[in-house]
Amino acid sequence: MQLWPLKTERKNQAFDLVGLLDEIAGPHLRTGDALIASSKFVAISEGRVVDLHSVVPSGYATELAERYNMPVQLCELIVRESDEILGGVVGFVLASKEGMLSPNAGIDKSNIELGKAVLYPRDPLESAEMIVEEMEFRWGIRIAVIICDSRLMPTRRGTTGVALASSGLEAVLDLRGKKDLFGNILKVTSQAIADDLCSAAQLVMGESDEGAPFVVVRGLGSELLKKSDYPMGRFAVKADQCVFLRSLGSRARRTSPQAS
Repeated sequence: MQLWPLKTERKNQAFDLVGLLDEIAGPHLRTGDALIASSKFVAISEGRVVDLHSVVPSGYATELAERYNMPVQLCELIVRESDEILGGVVGFVLASKEGMLSPNAGIDKSNIELGKAVLYPRDPLESAEMIVEEMEFRWGIRIAVIICDSRLMPTRRGTTGVALASSGLEAVLDLRGKKDLFGNILKVTSQAIADDLCSAAQLVMGESDEGAPFVVVRGLGSELLKKSDYPMGRFAVKADQCVFLRSLGSRARRTSPQAS
């Protein structure tokens, strides 16, 4: 499998995303390739850039700002963009958006002008499907597209890649019913293919000043690619299906060996 980044000049306001892709990627893409696209770059193309000074905070945002020592305008955007506020620490508010846990509701102030913030794309799945369709129309090729973000993982240092939406790809490979090396039947295992590809793409996409908002992946196995469109716009599971949230929510009593 091969990965290579596609670089472009920085953007700070709405622009023609498909037109740009047509120019820098179209001639190089082949049927069967996967295109990993930065969610922030997609959001900027949609004009999802907010001047923080123009944001009028609510009372709840003011309360969050005082509690977690954060700019009140940023807290107001978090409130607007979140489905639920779960808590926080100094500098971060933990929110739920589209079922995914996300510090600050995915709002980012990096790689954009000082005093501004970038929200999530309006509809990552719609963006992924649009790129798939446009590349097929313009170049006669059928590719997969994944809209990716970087994310902190619980109890882990550093960020990793995570998929927000995908099209044209078996995004989550169900391995239930298959056997492992010792003949044991897998009962719950699914492989997060789209997330794995996003993490791999992060290595060449970078997190700072690399200027590479797209990564082309070539050499995926045919079993992961779909001839017909196979969209996926929600990767999160419900809280009652998540082993971490269920365990934390149960408030299970921990008993030390000395107490027994």
